[in-house]
Amino acid sequence: MSSQPIGAQDCYLDFDPWIYIQEYYGSLISWHRNPLKQLHKFFTSHFNGRADLKFLNFGSGPVVAFEASVVPYAQQIVLAEYTENNRAVAKLWLDQANNGPDFTALYKYVVQELEGKGPEEVDKRQEAVRRLATLCRCDIFQDTPIEKGYEGQYDVIYTASCLDVACTSVEEYGTAVSKLSAMLKPGGWLLMYVSMGKAGTTNVWHVGRTRFVELNISVDEMYAILQRRCGFERERITVIPQTADKNDANPKLLEEHLDEMMFVIAQRKQTTA
Repeated sequence: MSSQPIGAQDCYLDFDPWIYIQEYYGSLISWHRNPLKQLHKFFTSHFNGRADLKFLNFGSGPVVAFEASVVPYAQQIVLAEYTENNRAVAKLWLDQANNGPDFTALYKYVVQELEGKGPEEVDKRQEAVRRLATLCRCDIFQDTPIEKGYEGQYDVIYTASCLDVACTSVEEYGTAVSKLSAMLKPGGWLLMYVSMGKAGTTNVWHVGRTRFVELNISVDEMYAILQRRCGFERERITVIPQTADKNDANPKLLEEHLDEMMFVIAQRKQTTA
């Protein structure tokens, strides 16, 4: 494993999905709860009565759990991931392989705690995700950043800790966000869970002994990107700061960059005229 920071297009070449799951998903922590809460709140407040959504998780990684709140409203779930290793681990979960990862704790949190349903619904929710989800390849640095046949348009696109790891500058980040927004339907929604920090700074975080560089985005920079680069209107953008619970059992949350994040909700204009 390299001890040098890795960033940009090669950021995941040394990424070990099993170590990542072990270190960051060994227990349910606020880094998971915060976006899960926001996703639950978003879908229940915007899509009651809908069951036809096309949902894309861009840079989904090896974890298949943040789709839990999407299922009651979705017709299609697309998991787009850059590395073959991450897709392989996600496929083990989708195939319910004996040697696959276990994300039951995250589904329990959504189904039982947030939705107030019984334990019997947890397995049903996981089965529904398996039935609806499809894996494909993505690369944000390509002109068409997703595998052919999955270009959209989507009702909702979600991305978490993906663009801020892949991109090395705010300019590059803005270009990446504009590519995602182009895959939305008019009136569609872009949701992002992003490392928040002082403009122009970076964080270094670890998976095992391998170091990764992540670009910090300030709240002002995020508004500027969404308005000037992507054409979202200010009143259709919500930025929600997310702070880690200092009592989290997982020390990784506080050792690394994960104590300050922001959850971004932006709606594309209803018309492109």
